Amino acid sequence: MLDLGFTLLLASWSAAVGLALLRRLGPRPEYPADALGLAITLGLGTLATAALGLAQFGRLGPEGLLTVLGLGLVGVIWSRSATVLDPAPGQPYPAPRERGAGRGEGASPEADRPDNPVRRHGLHPLDLVFDASLIVILVGSLLTALAPPTDGDALCYHLQVPKLFLGDGSASFDPDLHETVYPLVTELLYAVALAFRGPVACRLVQWTLGIAFALNVASLARPFLGDRARWAATIALGVPAVSNGMGAPLNDVALATFGTAALVAWCRWLDRPTPGAAALAGVLAGLAMGVKYPALVWAGVIGLGMVLAARPGRLPVRSALAHAALFGGVAALIGGCWYLRAYLATGNPVHPFFRDVFGSGFDVVLTPDKRPMDPTPWNVLTALVPMTLDPNRFDSFAHQFGPAFLLFLPAMLLRRPPARLAAIVAVSYAFVVLCLTQRQSMRFVLLAVGPMSVAVAWLALGWRERRGIAPRLLLSGLALVLAFEATIAASRARHGLAAAIGLESHDEFLSRREPTYRVGRWIDDHLPEHARIVGQDHRGFYLSRPYTMEKAHRRRTGLGTRGESPDQVVTHLVGRGFTHLLLCPPVPEDAVEFDPELGRLLAPWLDGRVPLHAESITDPDGVTRRYALYDLHDPSPIASAPDRDPLQ
Repeated sequence: MLDLGFTLLLASWSAAVGLALLRRLGPRPEYPADALGLAITLGLGTLATAALGLAQFGRLGPEGLLTVLGLGLVGVIWSRSATVLDPAPGQPYPAPRERGAGRGEGASPEADRPDNPVRRHGLHPLDLVFDASLIVILVGSLLTALAPPTDGDALCYHLQVPKLFLGDGSASFDPDLHETVYPLVTELLYAVALAFRGPVACRLVQWTLGIAFALNVASLARPFLGDRARWAATIALGVPAVSNGMGAPLNDVALATFGTAALVAWCRWLDRPTPGAAALAGVLAGLAMGVKYPALVWAGVIGLGMVLAARPGRLPVRSALAHAALFGGVAALIGGCWYLRAYLATGNPVHPFFRDVFGSGFDVVLTPDKRPMDPTPWNVLTALVPMTLDPNRFDSFAHQFGPAFLLFLPAMLLRRPPARLAAIVAVSYAFVVLCLTQRQSMRFVLLAVGPMSVAVAWLALGWRERRGIAPRLLLSGLALVLAFEATIAASRARHGLAAAIGLESHDEFLSRREPTYRVGRWIDDHLPEHARIVGQDHRGFYLSRPYTMEKAHRRRTGLGTRGESPDQVVTHLVGRGFTHLLLCPPVPEDAVEFDPELGRLLAPWLDGRVPLHAESITDPDGVTRRYALYDLHDPSPIASAPDRDPLQ
């Protein structure tokens, strides 16, 4: 409950700061939920950017963060911004001609009601399906988020990086953890949570970002759906990759949140093309660029959309170009700091990608297995089909789009949608097509979920207003999809339900489900504070001493590629400051993806030594790993040990 309370306070602070900033950039949205979605996103992004500033000056820690939070409150009071969402001072919706509404059957529901943007509809059984699904998804993902994290990527870098930053007090570059120069807006929010609470609070930060994502999707949908804008939010949250991401301390949902907020700001600029609106879109696009590299493409597509929005008599070409330049400049100022930081540390602003262009990085991040589909124009245009039918090819089953888009989105081709709806869907699909030419992962294109969900919800509203068997069958199919996806979201909570509701302690839960936690407890009890471990497990968050993945170290230094003897390998590791070696081969070795190279290199050295600690641990997936911790300063004689590291 303390973690939940902390997250609520953090969200409230973010909403207050975000509303204050929104007032500086123009009138806020008229509908309270729309204002809240933008405000939380903007406030959290501001906090992460301030945390980066602290880290660059070596002041990242509880004291520095409390100073930032205090200054934020002072700024809110100074600007006389209240956290109460009063729609009165908000910006009214534009008339249909300003909004680019469609004509005929494709016109938005509000096209004939410009004075009442939030059109009220009578209750329909489909509303109950949507609302029940939304509640189940939110509760299920919340219960998942209340259990301690065991997600592999989170323990590898999404939590490990902020843990490292907090330990150093600065955002230092670790060459053996290349993620330390990634865009890290989300991870610095986790640093705030770790500084004051712990890893569960990090999960709840991501859940809060999921709520903001839903609010922003509803904001996109409101001109077309009125009070049924929540339908679009429900469809978006029901996507398995989203509901799964809301309960995991990763950065995929965060990317969707900041990117969708930027799209909302772009739509507001289309309604009222002012410099302030363009600047707001640039701020949010820049924050999205600080979450993950694909946002570079997203920002580029939005900037192009600003240029293409020029219309004689309403938005002259010169004004459109000026606003697009302002958008790009602000986005570069806000998001460019991450890329400048990476360039100064590695010579590559998008490290480790595009090594052949910048000269540093890793070819492994864009190897053919990262593009299971040949990126031909036809393949990327129709990628929704294989990504839906065979999600394992494109990352994993858990991070899939679900069936809703493939089943229903093609119906857009049979109807004439409002111009604005067609525009946001075009932005999202252009983004998907461009990204899939490089890295084909559904997690990298999760930004597209929001606009596509709006389109499906708009289609559903049209079917609901029609009579006949076909519309009823389509609506029944959509209801079944929502129920299925809600069940998936709820079922994920079962693994940590006891820990989430307090029937099991976090220590008991982690001892049962996370092998590195058990090893970390032994390390904490037996190894000295100055110990520094190099090991085969990629999950280092629960290890209580400085930890380096040996594979990353070997890849960077070339260790083992020059015919070194086992003694030379050990001498190299000791010379780099490592004191202990952690091995964890699975049984059998091919049970999971695993690199056994270091164990083979050191086999003769290991044969003559007894590990300090050895334990076979079976994880919840049924994979058994044989953990063994060795002292690299073992007094046993090392035959023909060289006087120096041959790689130096």
